[in-house]
Amino acid sequence: MKLSELRDFHAGRPAAVLGGGPSLTVDLARLPAGCVLIAVNYHAFYHCQPEYMVYLDDPLQEPEMMRVIRTKKVTKVCPDSEYGGNVKMDVKYWRGNVSSTTATWLALWMGCDPVLLCGMDLYQGKTKHCHAPHKDVPAFHYPLADHLRTWQEEARNSIPHPERVRVMSGPLRIVFPLYEADYALES
Repeated sequence: MKLSELRDFHAGRPAAVLGGGPSLTVDLARLPAGCVLIAVNYHAFYHCQPEYMVYLDDPLQEPEMMRVIRTKKVTKVCPDSEYGGNVKMDVKYWRGNVSSTTATWLALWMGCDPVLLCGMDLYQGKTKHCHAPHKDVPAFHYPLADHLRTWQEEARNSIPHPERVRVMSGPLRIVFPLYEADYALES
């Protein structure tokens, strides 16, 4: 499959970009029906079966991610094809510096509206993930400002239709509006 073939593939459908933060389970319960589910790395597979998985990390460094890549039926989007992606990146896309930024770009590229950011706690607080920790999961202790910088400085100029992005919870509400259930009525 080519990335160019995914343009507007889900036009008008809501999408949920599923991060791995502890708020993911609560955010999943609030999603509107019919959401396209896009996993950021592998964390969401503990709670649901996403249609897409976006990852920039080397799965050889994370055995649990490699297990998901090998065993789950999912469209894998990874710019580095040697890491198991099955979508050819044949158009210019926004990589950002983390998998969640590329996953958000993908949802917007596919025409999704709204694009809901879920489980994006940006590694703040004592609990970092929506599942029990693995020894292969790196501990991120970057200040919040470092995580927000990419979204604040690049996202609005690098993603198509940033006005479609909503946040279910967490620190990215500094950058994007919170999701309201009646969003679809306003559009």
